[in-house]
Amino acid sequence: MVVYHLIKGLQEQGHEPILFGPADSSVDCPIVPIVDKAVFYPNDPLKVPAFRKFAKAVEADTTRLLWQHLDEIDVIHSHGFDLLDFADFPHVFTLHNLFLMDANDFYFNPLTIDFFEKRRQLNYVSISYNQREGSPDLNYIANVYNGEDTDKFPFVENPDDYVCFLGRFDKDKSPHLAVQLAIMNNTRIKIAGKTDFEGREYFEEEIKPYLKHPLVEYLGELGFDDKVDLLSKPKCNLHPTNFREPFGLTVVEAAYCGTPTLAIERGSMSELIKNEATGMLVEDFMEGFWALDKCFEMDRKYIAERSRRKFNYTRMTKGYIRAYRKAIKLAA
Repeated sequence: MVVYHLIKGLQEQGHEPILFGPADSSVDCPIVPIVDKAVFYPNDPLKVPAFRKFAKAVEADTTRLLWQHLDEIDVIHSHGFDLLDFADFPHVFTLHNLFLMDANDFYFNPLTIDFFEKRRQLNYVSISYNQREGSPDLNYIANVYNGEDTDKFPFVENPDDYVCFLGRFDKDKSPHLAVQLAIMNNTRIKIAGKTDFEGREYFEEEIKPYLKHPLVEYLGELGFDDKVDLLSKPKCNLHPTNFREPFGLTVVEAAYCGTPTLAIERGSMSELIKNEATGMLVEDFMEGFWALDKCFEMDRKYIAERSRRKFNYTRMTKGYIRAYRKAIKLAA
C-alpha cells in the first residue's frame, strides 16, 4: 500500500519510478519482475523453511536484475531488500519493521543487531522517530511518515454504535484486550484481520472464546472496501499495541474518516495521535476503560482534517524526494 502510493506520488511530481517487484503488481509504472505473482507468507508452519529458501533465491535474482538495470537508475529505494552490495550507489533504505535482538524471533527480513553490523553506513529512513530508539546509531538521513490517498476514505460525522479492531490476531496486537474493553463497556465491537501461523494458538486461546458473545462480531480478513467501511463508521478504533510499533496504518486510516483511536502509548502512537484531540493514549486498557467515553465525544471533523493533512501520500512523496536528493549528494 505504501509503495503503491509512493509510486503514484513520484509520477505526479514528474519522476519516473521503476518497480522491482511481482509482475502482477497494480502500479502504473515499468516493472522489473522478481516473481511472476505476489507470494504471501505461508500460514502453515511446515511450509516456512521452503518459503525462506525461496525468498533468499528471489533476493539473489533481484540483486542480479538490479545490476543489469543500474545505468537506468538515479537512486535505489529499498523497502526491505538488502542494499549491502549497492552501498556506494545513491540509495535509501526504509525501515518498515521493528528491531529485534534475535533473527529467530521474526520470520522474514529481520532487522537485528547482527544484520546491521556491516550495514551501519547505509542511508536509512525511519517511519517514526520512536522507531529509531530501537537502533539509534544507524545513519538516518530522514524520517518520513507513511501516507495514503485520503480521497479513498469517506468522512463520517455521525458514526454507528460500535467500536472496532483491525489488525493481526497475535500477542503483539493483543486484540483480546479490545474485546474485553468493549464487553466491559457494554459496547458492540467488530473485529477483523489476519491470523498468521504464529498467531494460530493465540487466536484459539484468546479470541475464539469471545466469538459467541452477542456484542462481538468477527469479520475475518477484509479487502480494501470492507476495511474502509469498518474503520469509517465506529465511534472509536481500539489499538492495544503490545510492542514498539514503527507505524500504525489503521490508526491514520481510521482518522481519515474522523474516527478517533484509543491506543496504548507505545511505539509511534504518540506521533500519530494527538492525545485528547484525535484519540486517547493510555498506559493500559484498564485506564482505557475510563478514557473510552472521551473518544466518543471528540470532534470528528478535526480528526479527519489533521490526519489528511499530516499523513497523505503527497507529503510522504515529497519527504522521500528530499531523502533521494540527500542520498545522491552523499554518494557524490
